[in-house]
Amino acid sequence: MTATTSESVSTGVGPAERRPLMTGTALLMMNLGFFGVQFSFGLTQSAVNPLFLLIGADPDQLPILNLAGPVTGLIIQPLIGAISDRTWHPRWGRRRPFITAGALLCAVILFAFPFVGVLWIAVLCFWLLDAGNNTSMEPYRAFISDRLPKSQLARGFLTQSMFTGAGAVLANLSLFLLQKVTALEKTAGNGVPYWMYVCFMIGTVCILLTVLTAMARTKELTPSDEELAEIRSAPKGVHHAVIEIKDAVKAMPIAMHKIGVVFLFQWYAMFIYWQFLAVSLGETVFNATPEQGGPAWDDAIAWSGLENAAYNFVTMISALFLVGFAQRIGAKRVHAIALGLAAVALIWLARIDNQYVALLPMIGLGIFWASAVGVPYLMVASMVPAKRTGVYMGILNMMIVVPMLIETVTFGWIYTHLLDSKGSNAMTLAGVLLAIGAVAMLWVNPPDEADESPIVPLGGKRSITVYDRVVVGSDGTPTSLYAVDRAAEVALAAQAKLVVVTAYRDGDAGSAASPAEGAHRDIHGVEAAREALEKSVTGLTRERARYIEQRLVAGDPAQALLDVVGANPANLIVVGNRGLGASRGQLLGSVPGGVVRNAVCDVLVVQTSALDEDRVFARQPSEATAGAVTDDGPEGESPTLRS
Repeated sequence: MTATTSESVSTGVGPAERRPLMTGTALLMMNLGFFGVQFSFGLTQSAVNPLFLLIGADPDQLPILNLAGPVTGLIIQPLIGAISDRTWHPRWGRRRPFITAGALLCAVILFAFPFVGVLWIAVLCFWLLDAGNNTSMEPYRAFISDRLPKSQLARGFLTQSMFTGAGAVLANLSLFLLQKVTALEKTAGNGVPYWMYVCFMIGTVCILLTVLTAMARTKELTPSDEELAEIRSAPKGVHHAVIEIKDAVKAMPIAMHKIGVVFLFQWYAMFIYWQFLAVSLGETVFNATPEQGGPAWDDAIAWSGLENAAYNFVTMISALFLVGFAQRIGAKRVHAIALGLAAVALIWLARIDNQYVALLPMIGLGIFWASAVGVPYLMVASMVPAKRTGVYMGILNMMIVVPMLIETVTFGWIYTHLLDSKGSNAMTLAGVLLAIGAVAMLWVNPPDEADESPIVPLGGKRSITVYDRVVVGSDGTPTSLYAVDRAAEVALAAQAKLVVVTAYRDGDAGSAASPAEGAHRDIHGVEAAREALEKSVTGLTRERARYIEQRLVAGDPAQALLDVVGANPANLIVVGNRGLGASRGQLLGSVPGGVVRNAVCDVLVVQTSALDEDRVFARQPSEATAGAVTDDGPEGESPTLRS
């Protein structure tokens, strides 16, 4: 059996609650801006703290100097999320104005940052840079949730994780490679080497190019009339946004509270890692300290960039597999395993004295980071109301920045008085905290089945599946269209792709052997099959089906449906209980019977025999491809592919 035609038909964009599927190219373009935003964020992770040290800061001041990140995240992200939920402009949309504004602010600060030579001005720039990052980040995550149907949401956050890793890889790799360029070794008057200037200039170009391109090429879905009325009637202003955040916290799912407990340990530890990675490597690998400075300390800074590039590269690769694992064993178990790997990685890193061996723990940290930037957001997006995605993404970020805020005001004292002012001891503590987070994640009980995620399991049992594709056969006859209509309804409810298949036999009807009385009859010839398929799709278009794929397949009808589905258990086959050529008392026709026996996915059997077939076909007995099939079945009935 060979496929002769494969077509895709997009029938337009309907209301926001029926979001059309996006092509792979469009989905990549939508997420492109994450590359630039994460380049900027990568520089805040790897370059800003060394820059502080270069212009006069002491290591024990680093936690308090990083106060900008958690404070701006705590304030800006939930506010921007709540405000963007209440925003709509016919030209600019809901999320895009905030994403673009944040990117422009980041670009300006990235350009100016390396020219600063006074510590307090550098801290001010850091605050503004984090404000820009947070202004872009939260609406961008909500943008993905707004734009994608449920069946593509996991893929959307997976793509986000990939671009997150790619942007951070380039940011950190640029720190390592540019430090090796002889022409950039000299230091400017403010003590900052020229290679660091170039890193920030690259970041300026990256965030402008990627975010502006993504926002120009990706349009937001127009809300329904009811949603627009709700947006326009909602009170505006910061005061009402704060009230909405308060109400959302009270109403948020129990699972989000449990995630917050894990985040307390997870993000406190990661803030320690970002602040003290260069200090730890300087002690254990390069025998250098920021107080001494010199080429060895520059090597420690550059190698810390390479370390971060390494774990983000692993993030890019492992992000391809984590969602699949989450669907098999539950998201909470995947994240607990990832936390455990990160804990082992950091404890090991604090004891390595070879710079090349020090790259190996980044494998575990990279797997963890792929989970950290994807799985929790996917879980939250699947458990909260779509119209409040923005505010809940902001609340999730509050759960991230509160531990960071605690770290900035407590860890300076801990570093000096309890850890002997050693970066390696700080790294060990970070690993221990991640291990506690892993245990806490296992302690989180899975939600009741009624609260379980329809997109990716949170850890409990599932009895309802959201389908990726709904596959149905049609020969254009009224009873086959009845089954196709049912398939379209299921596809709309699941926000899945509808695949309409028409199978046919080669040759013409006259040369075919007459089927036995009561047996299923086939379509003969590709042109007759094409006409039947077009008739099926035309009917669906009138009913505003969102996304349809058409397939003409030469061969057995039952096998055609099975081949289109393949081995993916997340698909659904829709069949009628008997064909028009089947005997009137036959409960299950040959085609649906063959499908039910051999399918690896769910099969929905539609009761097409309940139709008044005599009345339907008495009007136009030759309507549905009668000339293209053997027509010696009972009562002059037309054949059907699978109903």
